[in-house]
Amino acid sequence: MTTIKTTQNRHSLTQLGFTLIEILIVVAIIGILGAIAAIGYQVQVRKTQLMIVYQEMNYFRLPYQTLMNEGAGVTDFSPNGLNMPEQTKYCQFSVIAPNTNGTTANAIVCQIQNLSYLENQSISLDRVADGSWRCKASVGISKNYLPQAC
Repeated sequence: MTTIKTTQNRHSLTQLGFTLIEILIVVAIIGILGAIAAIGYQVQVRKTQLMIVYQEMNYFRLPYQTLMNEGAGVTDFSPNGLNMPEQTKYCQFSVIAPNTNGTTANAIVCQIQNLSYLENQSISLDRVADGSWRCKASVGISKNYLPQAC
């Protein structure tokens, strides 16, 4: 009679799956990365919205200059007088007549609307005596969101 020996190795069990701690660490890392991405996305959206405002204001430059070149008979320095809209999605525009002897402060003003984080804020373009334009923003608008020209 022969004896057959069977051996069971109880010490060589393999791990099948992840521990709870490993899963929690992965979920925490994903959450942190998601929060960073959401903040970056929000900053980009705000920059884009202010860039749109700035571009809309720039559309007023050429008609404004054209109206100035027409001479002293021009009295209608308004969005309507410039054949421009008085209002867009983000702006309520106002225009004032140029100061022929120097800088025209707030020649074109956009009172920002429909952007809750910029309530009661504005961006304006000043016409400098040499014919160039200068952009300036309200104190409440973060410089992080403004276009480089402002």
